[in-house]
Order: sequence, then C-alpha cells, then structure tokens
Amino acid sequence: KLSPKTKEVVLKKSFYIVGGTCLFFVLFGSSLFGFEGANDAYYNRSLNGLSDAIVADRKTLFFEDSLRSFLLVFATALALWLFSKERLQRSALLIAIAALLLFDMVGTARRYVNNADFYPASKIEMPFVKSAIDKEILKDKGHYRVANFTGNFMSDGATSYFHKSIGGYHAAKLGRYQELVDFHIVKNNWEVLNMLNTKYFMVPDEQGQKSLQVNSETNGNAWFVDALDFVDTADQEILSLSGINTKKTAIVNQNEFPELRGLSNSIEQDTLASIELLVYKANELQYTSSSSADQFAVFSEIYYKEGWNAYIDGELQPHYRANYVLRALPVPKGMHTVVFKFEPTIISKGNLVNLTSVFLFVLLVGIGLLRIKRIKKGY
Repeated sequence: KLSPKTKEVVLKKSFYIVGGTCLFFVLFGSSLFGFEGANDAYYNRSLNGLSDAIVADRKTLFFEDSLRSFLLVFATALALWLFSKERLQRSALLIAIAALLLFDMVGTARRYVNNADFYPASKIEMPFVKSAIDKEILKDKGHYRVANFTGNFMSDGATSYFHKSIGGYHAAKLGRYQELVDFHIVKNNWEVLNMLNTKYFMVPDEQGQKSLQVNSETNGNAWFVDALDFVDTADQEILSLSGINTKKTAIVNQNEFPELRGLSNSIEQDTLASIELLVYKANELQYTSSSSADQFAVFSEIYYKEGWNAYIDGELQPHYRANYVLRALPVPKGMHTVVFKFEPTIISKGNLVNLTSVFLFVLLVGIGLLRIKRIKKGY
C-alpha cells in the first residue's frame, strides 16, 4: 500500500507528464505540424485560397483540443489532490470525475451527432408529402409502375416512396437495367416502357408544372407472346428492342438459353389465353394462367437468377431472361398457378445455423441446470 506522500509524488509526476504534454501542444503545436492534406492542392486549384482556409481551421481545432485536454487533465488532477489532502470526500470525487468524463464524452459526441441530426418522428415516418397527382394515382389499386419525368427519374425518392417506380428504390442499379435506361428509356422507347408496365407518367406541362398522363397500352404484369426472336449476343439483344412489338415478340439470347431454340415454332396463337397477377409480395409473385395451347409468358419483373425460383402448380421449373432484363417462362396449356419465390440458399443456410445454435444453447443450458440439480441433491 502506497503512503500518502508517495501517492502525492505519483500524482504530481502524472500531472507534469500528461498536463505538460498537452500544454506543450497548446504553445508550440501550430509550428510543429504542417496541417496540409493530400488533396489540398486540388482544392486550391478548384477554389483559389481554399486550402489556406482549411489549414487555418485545422490549426484552430488542434489548439482548441489541446487546450481542452489540458484543462480536463488539470481539473482531474486538482480533484485527486484535494481528495488526497482530505479536503474532498470520496463521493464528491466520484461525482467530479463522472462530471468531467461526461463533459468530455458529450462534447466529443456532439461533433458528430447534434440537435441538427434529430428529426421529429412524424418527419421520419412520412418524409414526403403526397401531391394531388400522387393521390390521383393511388386511387388505382392495381399493380403498375410510375415514371416521373419532371426531373431525374432514376434518383427521385418521392415517386418511389408512394409508387412502384421504374426509377427503382436504391441508388445502386443492376448493370443491365442501367443499360436499358441508357439505350431506351431516356429515348422514350414506348415499347420498352410498355413492357415495364409503366401506366402513369408525370411530365411537365407547357407552363412547366407537373401533370399526369395515363398510358392505356401497357403490356400488364405478364403476357403471352406470339413469337421468339433469337439473337446471339447481348448487344443484339438490347438493340433489338428498338424495332419490336413487345406485346407479341420476345427477344431471347440463344447462346445463353439454347434450350429455347425451336420453341417459337410450338407457340400457337390463342386469343383467349390469359395470365393474371394474383399476389404481389417482395419475395413472392403468384399468377394464374389459362390457355388452350402451350404458351411462352413474359413477366414485367427484372430477371435475377440468384435466389429466384419459378414454380408451376408447385413444381420447380427453369425460367429464363427475355427482352434483355425481364423474366420469361414456358407455360403449358390448361389452367395453372405460376409462382415466383425468392429463396436464396444463403437464407436457408443461415436459418439452419441459427436453429442449430439455438438448439445447442438450449441443450447446454439444460445440461447445466441438470448438473446443478444433481449437485444440490448430493450426487
């Protein structure tokens, strides 16, 4: 156990070392370091004099933090010295140390999270306000998509918040879809917009105000085509969309899906054939089909091989890509239920690991309780 005199010597040495270091940086820190960053030259070329202002701000921050650190060290050392001289009770010392820690932590945290970062719950729950056009579109309870061409439809969050939007719901896009946008959508290829089931368009009117246009020619959520047009490359696949009627013809890359070659000859036109969407979920889509002959269905959903499985009447079926980005599936004649399910193997494996972990945990707890019970009984 250290004597009071030894404790005082240790306290003074600690204060001299730590406090002296902080005070040294307060007095001489600005001349010891350069405070230049790797990108300062670039900023200076872009905005003349900006790098000088940034360096000045860095020096100010360094000085203020060094002074702040010195004051905290001094206050802590003073509280400990008063306690060692029995001029401060233990409870008062603990309160003082806790207050200094709280001051330091809160002050540092508020540099990153402050009052400006907090929003009312109502604003978080409803970040956008419905416009009159949004309300009009939402009267339609069907499944369709909306294109907002009054701005950048690919980065418009408000439209995607209220509607199923062809601009998507995330800043990151699938490469194929981005290429479809660049090649066709920005050029107003009506057939491509139809195959994406784009029913409502927000466009600027003559006065520059947002107006609503309704497209009655969409292909719908799914449809049967009359013929398949086979191509050999991805370039041919995307370019072919410029000259087809997407309601009647589907473009298929025969090198990727050779099993579909010759299928076009087996498609019989059936004017009464139909396929309709029944259930729409993020991870499951259900359709009902009816036809008197074998058909080839195209779905207004993006083809993504990893995780999505297709079923006809509960039996797993291979599905394909058509029109560069959409899903497609041969459907036999008669009445059938077609289902797409998102079933990634990583989820099933994760669930298995989770269940195994829970089982082992319960087993170990049970063994532990059993051993405790036996110990209490003396055997």
